Amino acid sequence: MLANRTFPAASFIRRREDFDYIEEPDIFHEIYGHTPLLTDPRFAAFSQKIGETGRACDSADYAWLIRLYWFTIEFGLIHSGNAIKALGSGLASSPTELIHAVAGTDPQRKPFDVIDILRTPYRIDIHQPIYFVLEDADQLFEAAERDLQADIRAARAMGLHAPTYDPEAKAG
Repeated sequence: MLANRTFPAASFIRRREDFDYIEEPDIFHEIYGHTPLLTDPRFAAFSQKIGETGRACDSADYAWLIRLYWFTIEFGLIHSGNAIKALGSGLASSPTELIHAVAGTDPQRKPFDVIDILRTPYRIDIHQPIYFVLEDADQLFEAAERDLQADIRAARAMGLHAPTYDPEAKAG
């Protein structure tokens, strides 16, 4: 759908007890998180590039590709002056993760690097232990010009980084 410039949106609203963090996107996340980015043609073009690459690559590569979307459009950070600010839609719709990402002392904040991102595992049910920080939005838009299939092949050849979280631990 992204390749066709169509955004698949959830149609349910989270329960009050899930306000701070929810594992799956709801309509609040879609409207409050994604809509502002999708109204910018450059962010929309990046999403379209992810969709086009997904359509062109093997299904075994999806998990590698989705990390680029996860660590940018969902949970990306960006420098703004001397501050680090949220860029991602997942951060915009999760007050507890937003604070964790921009002000917490636990997470690692790494410079934006496509290959590093493709190699970084994540979980959807915990606050992220690693975030990637863009120096400016142009870095993301330039990534849309890359041969992402070649990047996936390079990342696969190097293998995944070891998780910085306990893969066996239950969320909660």
